[in-house]
Amino acid sequence: MSIATMKSSQRVRIEENGFEETTHIAESVSWDDLERYAASKAGGSSERHQSWRSHQHDSSRKDEESPGDLYELWRQEQNIIAARLDKELKSRWELDELIEEQLSRYQSHYFKTMVSTSLKDVSNLLMPTWIPPHELAAVSWLGDWRPTSILDLVRILAAQNPNFSLSEASERVLSQLTREIRIEEAVIDEEYAEIQATCVLHLPFSPLCNAQSREDALGSVQELFGNINKVISKAQRLRYKVLELVMKKLLNQTDTAEFVVAFAGIQDAIHQFGEQKKLKKQYPTVSFKGSGSSS
Repeated sequence: MSIATMKSSQRVRIEENGFEETTHIAESVSWDDLERYAASKAGGSSERHQSWRSHQHDSSRKDEESPGDLYELWRQEQNIIAARLDKELKSRWELDELIEEQLSRYQSHYFKTMVSTSLKDVSNLLMPTWIPPHELAAVSWLGDWRPTSILDLVRILAAQNPNFSLSEASERVLSQLTREIRIEEAVIDEEYAEIQATCVLHLPFSPLCNAQSREDALGSVQELFGNINKVISKAQRLRYKVLELVMKKLLNQTDTAEFVVAFAGIQDAIHQFGEQKKLKKQYPTVSFKGSGSSS
């Protein structure tokens, strides 16, 4: 066999073992190169073998534990997980109770008797003296406070709060609910407008009352107050209906809590603003010129 044939045969065997001979090397691969390559292959195989042996050792150690020890370990793990789940459930139950309590407060507020039995107190029906004027203008029906404002708050929270998870299905329900509530709002607006247009006919100085007896005039006024009571009660019930739908049907538990906090915060901010304006009106500030200034 010639030298060239031997070199070609060595090159073929070297390439089969994973070597690539470059064009810059004219000589054949030495035995030292072969030994180093074989050693590197053996080292990787040894590492994989050690890892396999370590895994087998851990498994054998676990197998060495008695069935009683394994059962006790399993039982402890189950108890730990169950305790964590129980704590989570209790916190959710407490949150549900707080939401229900807040909703019941809204119900008692919106369903309370709106009209006094005394005619002299009827002014408190439309303009309660215990509410600051600015607050009354913001949260009353005549101040354009509509139940759809509650639905607008849901949209704002969904757009600005990353933790507020409003699904596509919930968004469709929200849009449908908005359309339905606006129709009911329009009906109430028409009833309000009718009362405002005809209430002057029931006043004592109106020609209609002058032509009636005292008893008939009082009855006419009483009927007017009854109509006002019906419209305001209907508006309050619609507000509560929207709140209940949002808190019980539309939002999940976490989002409902976020909504309740935001809704209460807005109402409190309006109240604080109204109180500040009321105090400034009662106790206006007076600025005095400095003693060194010219008059």
